[in-house]
Amino acid sequence: MIQGKGFTIKESKFDYFFGRVASSPSNEARSRQNLQDLSKLGIDESNNGQERLMQIFESGLSTSEIKRKINEYGITIIKQVEVSGNDVKGVIEIAYFYPAGDLLSIPEVSTIIPKISNQE
Repeated sequence: MIQGKGFTIKESKFDYFFGRVASSPSNEARSRQNLQDLSKLGIDESNNGQERLMQIFESGLSTSEIKRKINEYGITIIKQVEVSGNDVKGVIEIAYFYPAGDLLSIPEVSTIIPKISNQE
C-alpha cells in the first residue's frame, strides 16, 4: 500500500492504470484504454506518470463530489480533476473508497476513469 497525502493506493493499481493487466479480456481492454487515455492527457509512466497521478489524487480530495456509491463494504465517493496535455483536455474521475462507511478515515483510491473531452 502506498501512502499519499490524504489517501492510500495499492501499488498494483498502477499496473491497471498503465496498461499492464492481463487477468481477463475485459480487464485487459480497460487497462489498455486507461494507458491510451492517460497518454493523451500527457501522463506517461516513463515520465513521472505515477507521481503525476499521485498529485491528481491529492488534488481530487478537495474537489466536489460527483457521485456516491454505497454497499456493504463501505462508501465510494467519485470526484474529478481536470487535466490537459498535448492539445487535449479531459478529466480523470477518481473513486475514493471509505471502508465501513467511515468518512473520517483515510480513503483508498480504488479506480480512475480518464475521460477525453476534446481531440484535435
